[in-house]
Amino acid sequence: MEKKDVIIVTDPGVDDAMAIMYAIFCEQLNIKLLTIAGGNGPISNAVNNALYLMELFKKDIPVAVGLDHPLNRPPVYATKAQGKGGLGGVKVNPKRLSKKPIEKSACDAMYEILKNSKKKIPIISIAPMTPIAEMLMKYPDSKNYISEIDFMGGTKEKIVGKPYREFNISFDPESVEIVLKSGIPMVMIPMELGHFAYLDKNDIKRFKKTNKIGRIYAKMFKKYKDFHVGHLGAAVHDVCTIYFLTNPHCIKTENGFIELKYYQEENDNYGYIDTSYDKKPNCSVAVDMDISDFKYDLFLTLEKTNEIL
Repeated sequence: MEKKDVIIVTDPGVDDAMAIMYAIFCEQLNIKLLTIAGGNGPISNAVNNALYLMELFKKDIPVAVGLDHPLNRPPVYATKAQGKGGLGGVKVNPKRLSKKPIEKSACDAMYEILKNSKKKIPIISIAPMTPIAEMLMKYPDSKNYISEIDFMGGTKEKIVGKPYREFNISFDPESVEIVLKSGIPMVMIPMELGHFAYLDKNDIKRFKKTNKIGRIYAKMFKKYKDFHVGHLGAAVHDVCTIYFLTNPHCIKTENGFIELKYYQEENDNYGYIDTSYDKKPNCSVAVDMDISDFKYDLFLTLEKTNEIL
């Protein structure tokens, strides 16, 4: 089976770490680049976490560093959910890391890979879209080399009262606006899909019992606080986005129209995605998934990490 080349934009992050593990060991994807954005924590933490995962998995996927801030606003990180270092209960000591990020910036590295590819490449965005927007501004022709952008973010639901402040969108909404207006085909994996696909306490116990990698992830989950699932378990939003590329038959989508809007009230100003179905569609929106198949495939992939133990 021929693997599909992909670029992943990430800000590891416990759920990012889960997504990266799945993307590497599902055997269907060839990760050309990990592009690091700030979000779940400062860019330095996100880079170190990505390098840690590459060492853990014994992989040489290049890691490229993006901007350390959103385009037009100060950063507000998600450390309350992800833990101070970003990987929940796992602490990364940068002094013990032997791998380093590549010298090229995320923007330049992505463009070089896209332009030199024989066919268009999808970008998987499981983080704020800052690096993608930066590339589109610096290299406007880059959109011609991207087959689609599959992103985790926003919500398809209409919220009564204040629009919902989903993190990946609200961290850098100006970047999202640039990406959405580019005309690149989009697939939206909204936050609620991760709330369907959460790992319950028994799943986490199974992680711990499976192998060494599973025990490391179970340790991550100890200090991972998803405020929607809460005591029920751990939501793994980001891996749903990878799963769409590998198992599209397990995820139901609808064609919708999405656009970036802003909510402002006194000192509160944030961006959100508005989803509607009465306009000409510009996006495929995931609305449901087969949870049993998802968990089966996730644990099957975890077992494949035995090859590196």
